[in-house]
Amino acid sequence: SYDSDIKQTKNVIMDVLTSHPKVLKDPAPAVTVLELADSSVNFATRPWCKTEDYWTVYFDVTEQVKEALDSAGIEIPYPHQVEIQKKG
Repeated sequence: SYDSDIKQTKNVIMDVLTSHPKVLKDPAPAVTVLELADSSVNFATRPWCKTEDYWTVYFDVTEQVKEALDSAGIEIPYPHQVEIQKKG
């Protein structure tokens, strides 16, 4: 969310990437701000791995990033909708 610290968020995500045993050290993984969306700051991650490890890394990193952000108290925003009903 816009309330979250960008540097802290990038560090949390980078820790996940660099600690995964199948993520290559060279080229180094990257975490960047992708866009400033309506209610969120969206990040792009680029963990490099061997082709045969792609899906393992993809699924592991996705789950581990969510868990790490939760543990760090970093909120992942979700869209809200307000419904107004007119009586009568």
